[in-house]
Amino acid sequence: MTTRPEQDQTNGTRGANRKGRGFLIVFFILFALFTLNVLLGKAGIQFGWDLPFLLGDVPEFLLLLVAAVFLMLAALGREREQSGD
Repeated sequence: MTTRPEQDQTNGTRGANRKGRGFLIVFFILFALFTLNVLLGKAGIQFGWDLPFLLGDVPEFLLLLVAAVFLMLAALGREREQSGD
């Protein structure tokens, strides 16, 4: 009776899936906050709501900038692990 060999959970990337995962989680949280802010802003315009907790232009841009930085850090972390450094 033959058995299948166990599959590597990292798909041959020697742990690259773990590297940068924290940065990726932070990115998703920040991007979700940005998206929620944009959608609530649009809903406020569409329905005439006065929402005092929406971010202004500059804080909204900074939120998107920080989210992009965390996405790049996650990508660089995975790339570094795949290259073997």
